Amino acid sequence: MGFGRDKVKHLISIGGWDAAHPDTTHTAEEYFTAWESFSDGLYDGLDWDLEGNDNLQSEWNYFSKPCLELMADFSKLIHDAGYIVSLVPPESYLDVQTTEFSRYVNLTFPGELWPGENSTNQFSYHGHNSYAYPLAKYPDAFDMVSVQIYETKSHAAYNTSVLGVDQVEYMKGYINRLLGDGLTVDFSTDPDFAELGTVTIDLTDKLLIGLISDSGVGGPITAANTTAAFEAVAATGAPNVRGAFYWCISGDANAELPATFNEFFQIV
Repeated sequence: MGFGRDKVKHLISIGGWDAAHPDTTHTAEEYFTAWESFSDGLYDGLDWDLEGNDNLQSEWNYFSKPCLELMADFSKLIHDAGYIVSLVPPESYLDVQTTEFSRYVNLTFPGELWPGENSTNQFSYHGHNSYAYPLAKYPDAFDMVSVQIYETKSHAAYNTSVLGVDQVEYMKGYINRLLGDGLTVDFSTDPDFAELGTVTIDLTDKLLIGLISDSGVGGPITAANTTAAFEAVAATGAPNVRGAFYWCISGDANAELPATFNEFFQIV
């Protein structure tokens, strides 16, 4: 499309599945100094994608307090300096279906058994709002919150695939609940963050919906149905998403997903 640096923003992504979490022996200020030197005008911002690990016993299936404080403090420093800051949580790491807060990301959804699953073999890599703390501490430090609806065995997948909920209706309800009611998180059970009590996080003008490419169709909710949900929400005048994204570009060789999303966003 001929987009140059004036059109396309370039972010450095930190994390990914099975990746180590940041070294917290360095302060946010030290990271910021290194960032300014390393970036040197090449990068427009930072994208947090810290996730878990295939090994259920791995230390990276737990978000330490220093890690969450670093995410919050470093994000505020670079945002205040004019950089873009993005969070890309798997769906359960910012989970509108529960107010529970946990720093572990090797949890199950006991109420959502898939065919062939039972309490002894259930998928065990979900979280409970583990990304909520940085947003609660510095809500204005984050420009985009891009939720991975395509998290393996997500609520979205379970509701639409197992329970048979209409995809457009599910997505409309998800957007309305997350942006209309906000994300309410109860930190009181965690001694390190209990002083926060219960916090409602406002994602207005921040929320992006993320799908898996699935050969250009999109999943677990198709790009066409996701776009239809965006249009339906817009028709009511209710708060709507800021944008959409997908993983990954190699799975959509003909750029069908962005073309479908563009029917609503009208970017090009």
